[in-house]
Amino acid sequence: MVSRKVPNDDEATNEQLLVAGARAFGVELSPDQIHPFGQYLDLLAFWNRRLNLTAIRDPELVVRRHFVDSFSVVPFLSGDRGILDVGSGAGFPGIPIKLALPGKAVHLVEPRRKRANFLRQVARELQLADVHVIERRMEDLSAEPLPSMRETVTRGFSDIHGFLKASADLLGPGGMAVVMHGPKGMTILDELRACISGYGLAEGESSHFELPFGGEQRTVLTFRKT
Repeated sequence: MVSRKVPNDDEATNEQLLVAGARAFGVELSPDQIHPFGQYLDLLAFWNRRLNLTAIRDPELVVRRHFVDSFSVVPFLSGDRGILDVGSGAGFPGIPIKLALPGKAVHLVEPRRKRANFLRQVARELQLADVHVIERRMEDLSAEPLPSMRETVTRGFSDIHGFLKASADLLGPGGMAVVMHGPKGMTILDELRACISGYGLAEGESSHFELPFGGEQRTVLTFRKT
């Protein structure tokens, strides 16, 4: 995964990991889609010298634990309707979703100025159309003139209840809120079942799986707007 024409051995391995990891979630990446991931990886490495964007610095682990992990939600998503990534941070899962589904409008919600600036830089350098960085806290999104969303998504967000409440206001009819979680995701689902109807949501499809090539436990939970 590189911006140069001839990858070295490590970079070629990362490309293979990316392609095989994407395929594990039903995502087929063309050569034109692979190249921007290399640019994204370079930008992460450069900005990580100044900001603590991610504690994972090894390129292979970034590919597997961030890029491939982000693909796990793609099978649940529409191909071209808008999605809102709450607490986007370094751009996960929003940027990989955009690269996998180029026709999809992606809104990245990140309240921290430096991280929001990083996301803007990624969108510029990768020339990503219809990517919008929203520098606000989740609870302030009501002040943002947003279109009706087909999906909302969050990854590792601490306030899941707040995310679901906000999602119910932001989603259009039949929209879906997606929560990406770790090994305790199904336990979280048990806790949420008692209150999601009060948020105007109903339990949707869920998936508990091992991340390819490493075995880390992951969970994706979905909730439909009623």
